[in-house]
Amino acid sequence: MANDASLIILDRDGVLNETLPNPSEARPDSPLCVAAVVVFPWVPSVLRSLTDRGYRLAIATNQPAFAKGKVSLEALEQVHARVLDEIGREGARISSSHMCLHRAEDGCECRKPKPGLLLDALARHPEQDGRHCWMVGDRATDVLAGVAAGVQTALLGDETGRELSELSRLAVRPSFCGADLRDFNRFLLARGDGSAQNH
Repeated sequence: MANDASLIILDRDGVLNETLPNPSEARPDSPLCVAAVVVFPWVPSVLRSLTDRGYRLAIATNQPAFAKGKVSLEALEQVHARVLDEIGREGARISSSHMCLHRAEDGCECRKPKPGLLLDALARHPEQDGRHCWMVGDRATDVLAGVAAGVQTALLGDETGRELSELSRLAVRPSFCGADLRDFNRFLLARGDGSAQNH
């Protein structure tokens, strides 16, 4: 059984659900309506496995589309609710969601790579030691936020090479790299759940 104090904080877009091409921006975009939400097929079972082994799960996600005038706040909330419904359909439990609605130029303390969202998630479970917790994301900003919050970090996705290159310029390296949540789950299983409290 995993340590009861082990919290895994998950980025959303690109980790739990697909992103969408956006010709006007350099990187893919978040889904902006419920119909565009596509959760990766393996995510519900992996999160159920983590839940069953005692891990607590939270989501920390940058969602600036409302501030950019792309979509209403109500639509953003509906999209997030759909993601939660889909990832929980096999019984995974999400302890809390933490969403930054600001643009990068707004200078807030919550938008990753700043650690505000992660610190909020950790504050929900004050019995936890952050050194035993994880931030799991698909971008360098997720890793940098995790390092700033004092947690272990996992970098997932098809663009890990590009993201690692960006991190290397800052002399930062994730604790784990893999293709998707299935790799991360196998990593935790291979080292033994109990080591989550001793790493």
